[in-house]
Amino acid sequence: MKVNFLCPKHSEWVYSHPDEAVHFLARDEYQGSMLFVDGQIREAIAYLGCAFDIAAILYELDEGQNTVLKRKLECLSNLLCQAFAKLGLSEYSIAVKSRIDNLFFDVMYGEVTVLHA
Repeated sequence: MKVNFLCPKHSEWVYSHPDEAVHFLARDEYQGSMLFVDGQIREAIAYLGCAFDIAAILYELDEGQNTVLKRKLECLSNLLCQAFAKLGLSEYSIAVKSRIDNLFFDVMYGEVTVLHA
């Protein structure tokens, strides 16, 4: 199972506007975290997922050099997995974990080809 939260149009925008995307990453991470804390798990997943996708794209663009983004991805992945677990959707937790593991591996070994830059 593959899991993505941004539509192709928004993903393309992040690739094309990485500096502006950082602001949307912060906004979505904050909103998702607040919803998560308030127990609004389904709503939180939408924001946390968008933040996760934005962070993943920015991490790819930086070729894994930004340790802050790596840590942010780990934190967002953890929150998403907790949210999916609370909803009994363990297959989505597994998909998120697999995606982040693959992303870190691919970037580490230079296997990510940024086609959108």
